[in-house]
Amino acid sequence: MTSSDKPENRALHPLPYRSIFQECLWCNKTVVAASSAAVVGVIVGYPFDSIKTRMQTEPYNSIKSCVRQTYREEGVRGFFRGVLPPLVTVSIIKSISFSVYEQTKYFCKSRFPYLNRDELGPVMTLSTFGGAVSGAFIATFSCPFELVKIHKQLEFLMLQASSISTGATVVREKERKRKLGLKKTDIPKTTSSWHSAKEIVRLKGALGLWSGFRLHFVRDALGTGVYFGGYETTKFLLTGKERTAGPTTQFLAGGVCGILCWLVVFPIDLVKSLMQKEVLSPQPQYKSTIDCVRDIYSTRGFIGFYRGIAVTLIRAFPIHSLNFLVYEQTLVLVRYLSNHTQEPVSL
Repeated sequence: MTSSDKPENRALHPLPYRSIFQECLWCNKTVVAASSAAVVGVIVGYPFDSIKTRMQTEPYNSIKSCVRQTYREEGVRGFFRGVLPPLVTVSIIKSISFSVYEQTKYFCKSRFPYLNRDELGPVMTLSTFGGAVSGAFIATFSCPFELVKIHKQLEFLMLQASSISTGATVVREKERKRKLGLKKTDIPKTTSSWHSAKEIVRLKGALGLWSGFRLHFVRDALGTGVYFGGYETTKFLLTGKERTAGPTTQFLAGGVCGILCWLVVFPIDLVKSLMQKEVLSPQPQYKSTIDCVRDIYSTRGFIGFYRGIAVTLIRAFPIHSLNFLVYEQTLVLVRYLSNHTQEPVSL
């Protein structure tokens, strides 16, 4: 080793890149963890979500028949139709959602000492309220993406039913007969998510992208409140006196809160999907939300509001278990990589 290679003789780099990277990583730990959880959740859960939407809005006899017909007519691609926009937008939305949730908790704790107690009541109250605020905030941004996603998931059925092959986004007739055994030449062209969004704006104006916003707002505010509240409460009940939740506890708590959330908001989600499906219909089946609710109840009874929930509950436990497990474990990894091993990281 020459004298110039010795550590004491080396010129110091003007920018401590490693330290800057570590601090940036630590400051954005919530964004990194939430984005990681979002990507995993979308990829694994999107086929289930697609089937859920089809079951809610189309007259399939069972989940099995829905899966079979989707695969027969559209192939594997049919289960992932419109997945790219959610893959991007859900990562952004979930990052904002978790950030708003954390900031809301911090704000409430700083002003209400009662909420700092390590007891079931304060934990449940704080997490539920924080989740509701987060859901209400995010609803404004996520409504257009959700609307386009629903139209993309149902696009093939809409085009097939109305016998349109021009690539326009349309809504099927009120009473349609399903065509079976289509040849490749009979299969109508589908469009991109961007094209669907432009079609909605062309026919309904820019505000058309927020069609069904009130239902979307209620669903997200209520659902996210139950979601975070259910997770924190379940985790609190499952942990011992040391209050340290391991991967197993995080996995179980995530699954429980996912199921609980959908049991509460599914009827709202069903009505929202039906109303948003008809945004581009020249002759909507329902004149209002109340009309839609009355029709569901009169034709199917109370159980009609939970049509398609089976596939949602099948999806809910593993997807939301993975969501919180990936989130919490990514926080631990970020703590290690950023050299903040003494800092606590958890929801």
